[in-house]
Amino acid sequence: EDLGRMVLQRRLSTIASKADAPFISANVGSQDLLHSAHVVQIWANSETDKWQAALTTIDQEQRRI
Repeated sequence: EDLGRMVLQRRLSTIASKADAPFISANVGSQDLLHSAHVVQIWANSETDKWQAALTTIDQEQRRI
């Protein structure tokens, strides 16, 4: 799981570093909630008009993992 998160983080960082990137930055993390759930989170910053492209790109990269 840790390796998968690291690979996804690297892919998202690579995409964000490109001039035509759909998002400015993105992060991947996980946490245990009250000993009852393990949650993996992906969050990103994008320009207001590019949020749909950002969401689509992140979804595609997540599915590739």
